[in-house]
Amino acid sequence: MKTICTFLICFTVTVCKAQLPAPELVTYITFENLKGQSDDYGTSIKPIGTGAFTNIADRNAMQSRMTKLKGSFRWPDGSTIDFSKRGSKSGKQGIVDVYTLTNPTSHATINLYVDPYKTDSTYYVPKGLIAVNERILEKEIAPYLKLVEEIKDSKDGYVDQKDNLSNLVAYLASNVGLTNFIDRENLAKVMTDTQAKDDVKNYLLCLYVVYKFYALGKNYPNPKIYALEQLKVSLANFQKTHSDIETGNIKINLN
Repeated sequence: MKTICTFLICFTVTVCKAQLPAPELVTYITFENLKGQSDDYGTSIKPIGTGAFTNIADRNAMQSRMTKLKGSFRWPDGSTIDFSKRGSKSGKQGIVDVYTLTNPTSHATINLYVDPYKTDSTYYVPKGLIAVNERILEKEIAPYLKLVEEIKDSKDGYVDQKDNLSNLVAYLASNVGLTNFIDRENLAKVMTDTQAKDDVKNYLLCLYVVYKFYALGKNYPNPKIYALEQLKVSLANFQKTHSDIETGNIKINLN
């Protein structure tokens, strides 16, 4: 009996670990080379070098760096941080952005100093904050994973799940960045098909993005393969339900 109990405990622990998001998803959201805490980093003499404005003409890169600033840190209880209160301050290193962060539980405030013109090679966790990890991310993305399941189980996702799909893509664009979920080797021929309707191609592209997100959120072994296989299933269902809408050679290009 003791052996069986031990086995069940080990099995439960293994399953629980498997449900955590893939570490890769955490790296999509957080700063690269993010280390442990540093008391003076970001909150006193050394601002966080996000690199958001190193190339102002590249708005995608700017958005990506700002997203990483907001995605890298949380309050000690794991709650998200409101970055809406931003000012500026002149100092020895020039003008830096100053974010006033208010803890929703204790109401204590932190002034977070950020230099968008400089890119740090190593990032640290400012005093009073913690870094995002798989456990925190698991809770945050749970409702979005359920939306993916609703889309996947829908008989006609093209019609019935437009709002859910739009909300998911908007969430990923704002909090993670869509480029992380687009694999050219799987999608290039689909997106360049000249016979398929643009609306259909956009629908399939969005599906691929959310399916890959789902696979990473569930820590599946190969997110690219999972997303591609689910896309094939979705296309087959779409063609049965909407045989009057032109899909060109997409089915051939997916195989």
